[in-house]
Amino acid sequence: MDSVHLITLSDRASRGEYQDQSTPLLSSWLKGQGVKTVTAALMPDDQGQLERDLRAAVAAGFPLVLTCGGTGFGSRDTTPEATRRVIEREAPGICELIRAKGGHPLAFASRAVCGIAGGTVILNLSGRPAAALDQIQLAWPLLSHAVAVLRKEGVAGGPCT
Repeated sequence: MDSVHLITLSDRASRGEYQDQSTPLLSSWLKGQGVKTVTAALMPDDQGQLERDLRAAVAAGFPLVLTCGGTGFGSRDTTPEATRRVIEREAPGICELIRAKGGHPLAFASRAVCGIAGGTVILNLSGRPAAALDQIQLAWPLLSHAVAVLRKEGVAGGPCT
């Protein structure tokens, strides 16, 4: 996978009240997996703004878009709603895996979704940096396969095609 767009949602970090730790942590890990380009956006928990950024990332042709934050029960946690307005087809198995194998009981409280928009896979991750890193590490083999199949990049057959 050559590029990933990473969107971190945090009202406080976007106002400069604290430093975003998810973006550098995930960017570094993704580059370690061979991703050449990681673009990032930091924005407040705003459903409309997120929806616009997701649509722009899909239009730009990113194979994978990751969101961090906004998947909980807070009144401004609307990442799954914005994502559902953009995706054409859900891919629930990836989030089911993350919730089941995430290693922390609070993973089951996540409302995260995953799906396909055009040639792009979109996945919601936790807003907690360590949890987001665990989640992407767990999901990476599935995401890599899903993107390759979606984009027909040299994947020959198999149970998930």
